[in-house]
Amino acid sequence: MESDVDVVIPTFRRPEALAECLASLERQTLAPKSIEVVDDSESDLGLSATRNIGIRRGSGGIIAFLDDDCIASPNWIESIERAMVDPNLAAIEGGVTTTDTTGNIIPFEPPKRSRWNRFVGANIAIRRSVIEEIGGYDERYYLHREDTDIAWRILDWGGVIAWRPECLIHHPTPIGSTSKGKLAAFPRSEQLLYRCNPTKYVECAAANISVRSVMGRDLFQFMGDLRTSHSPGDVPPLTRGESISLWTRAWLLAVKWKIFQTLRIEHSGSN
Repeated sequence: MESDVDVVIPTFRRPEALAECLASLERQTLAPKSIEVVDDSESDLGLSATRNIGIRRGSGGIIAFLDDDCIASPNWIESIERAMVDPNLAAIEGGVTTTDTTGNIIPFEPPKRSRWNRFVGANIAIRRSVIEEIGGYDERYYLHREDTDIAWRILDWGGVIAWRPECLIHHPTPIGSTSKGKLAAFPRSEQLLYRCNPTKYVECAAANISVRSVMGRDLFQFMGDLRTSHSPGDVPPLTRGESISLWTRAWLLAVKWKIFQTLRIEHSGSN
């Protein structure tokens, strides 16, 4: 039995990982309608462009996006199709497990406090009709934040994105390891996301505020990066006024989160 789910997998010079990814799709309880592997190793177009190529190649009513270094659970396709029976859903974000620095498999779940800064492109499924309506992925995003951008555009369009942890994949490499611990390792993408929606971006900025980022001065490097022009120079850096406005609101939100966290801890301790 075949599903109505196309799987799009961009890949870039990771043949061993891709082989394991494809093997996991061969073990599915319900076969995908198609598997569109887009090899970007030579053209180096970037994630958004390669995903759009994969979208155009398929014909399924649902498009599931999977990174080339991820392993799909055996019922991944079946779970996606079951979730998308709900006609009110434009898209779903699925569950992800990853590996911590000690080798343990742990869940990687979006913070409950996050409304906007939560979307992981390694495991998201979108209706074809919706993705065609909003124009696909924004190809100005070469790498990073293209998943957040498309989710925001779906929400702004009026679509509903549901969290469905049962649509599970495993991301063997610790998530965020490519950034080598640096906040906003791709600052141009952060600037572009800010330009697309400064209000929603406040939550993204606030998520980077912590004792560690302040004491280690990583936060101040990040703030400076947002005010600096980055190649190819097509995204305007934040002005001084924009930066002050953004970080004032981000600090207020971060303090609010901390107060709520403290109150929850005190409440749970009293019970």
